[in-house]
Amino acid sequence: MAMALSFFSGPEVLEDVNHARGLMDELKFLYDCRLLGDVTIGVESEEEESTGEAARGDIGQLFLCSRNVLAAASPYFKSMFTGGLNESMQQRVVIRGVDSESMSVIIDYCYTGRVTITESNVQRLYAASNMLQLEYIRKACSSFMTRRLDLSNCVGILKFADSYGNPELKDTAQAFIARHFSQWIEENAPQKREDALQALKCVRWNLFNEKDKCYLEGLMARPLIEKYLETFFNTSAEVSCAIPATLDIPKQRIGVNAKEMILFFGLPNDNIMCCDPYSEDLYFMAPPLEDLSSQDYKRSTMESLIACATPDNNLYLASHLSKHFWLYNPVMNSWQELAERPLGRIHSGMGYLNGHVYLLGGRNPVTDSRLKEVECYSIQRNQWTYVAPLPHSLGKMQVVALNDHLYVVNKRRMLCYDPRRNRWRHCGSLRRDKLHKACVYQDQIICVCDIPVVKAYSPTRGNGRGWGTFPLTVGP
Repeated sequence: MAMALSFFSGPEVLEDVNHARGLMDELKFLYDCRLLGDVTIGVESEEEESTGEAARGDIGQLFLCSRNVLAAASPYFKSMFTGGLNESMQQRVVIRGVDSESMSVIIDYCYTGRVTITESNVQRLYAASNMLQLEYIRKACSSFMTRRLDLSNCVGILKFADSYGNPELKDTAQAFIARHFSQWIEENAPQKREDALQALKCVRWNLFNEKDKCYLEGLMARPLIEKYLETFFNTSAEVSCAIPATLDIPKQRIGVNAKEMILFFGLPNDNIMCCDPYSEDLYFMAPPLEDLSSQDYKRSTMESLIACATPDNNLYLASHLSKHFWLYNPVMNSWQELAERPLGRIHSGMGYLNGHVYLLGGRNPVTDSRLKEVECYSIQRNQWTYVAPLPHSLGKMQVVALNDHLYVVNKRRMLCYDPRRNRWRHCGSLRRDKLHKACVYQDQIICVCDIPVVKAYSPTRGNGRGWGTFPLTVGP
């Protein structure tokens, strides 16, 4: 007996998993109460920033902080307070080039790990975090601007990314301008001549060849575009549609050889198989770095991952075995982890509609109860929220989007979600023994049911009369 107990000799090491969070909460409480601070951080006044005058004595807002917290969160402050600089002995340190709002957000991040980003503060916050070497905030601001790209700000973000040497944000802004080139020129060229010329630089004119001459001539037929192309190429109208030979030949751009792929998901932690349906070539993509094989749920699931793609070819991935949510970055060939989902679920469906990703249906992985809750992810805000729940709990389902509505169909019924009214409605019954897959084709929802029978639903007919049946031709 004594020999058996000897295996359990020695010290016992325990870890309080709530200690770090509780410690940070108390430090934030002391900061809010202005207690036990040992350094005052000052920023230059708003008037000094706007005028650019170097009034050394004109200090704006002051922040009483702890050197330990700032140094632990920021390499910039760590070097300042531990590197033997004059600031390490000073009771008050003034940070030039950072406004009071950005400094307040940054100090809150140092104490809490949370950061509040808005359209009004994102660029100033990016500049401040770039100077203070806060990589998380810098990346968060970059991601925020990427998600908020639109016709009104794309050139401004392009210039901003170029000035701060952010190649990923710059490439994204250039790609956005290229996708919406004609629309942007038509809407903005009359008021923003310099921005129009900047946008023209995003087009790789040397990649056009003689086969594209008709397209270029059609482009030049638009008065505004003709005017700015003439200025850009510095040529006359008679020869402006020719392929410019004076510009430097650019390197082959990323994505020029992009292919359409069909993705196959296997067991947890297996590589994702990608198949080119035209050449039948196979490729493999590593899943996110997350151990998904150690979960213990009441109901086993072979479908560990679920994905959906957007019209811009962005791939979003959710796990049935955790609350994690990812976006695939094809340029970096890596997964970017996004905001964690509020609800865990298995055997669920996922669909994209107008800048939002919806997760719905399935079962609770712990209790095995069916779920009616619908999670909605805003791509622009990187946030989750709940929308109107399903009127019925559904088992295996297919999710498709058509005409600004989200459709959910299983072998018994079809439901339609209207995001403007935040309301579900019934679209009739499928009434089949099986439903294999559903997709959208020519403004109809095609449902592959009991092979070789296929059902098609047309929303324009609706009210239960939208269903039609036609046979599926099976090859030899």
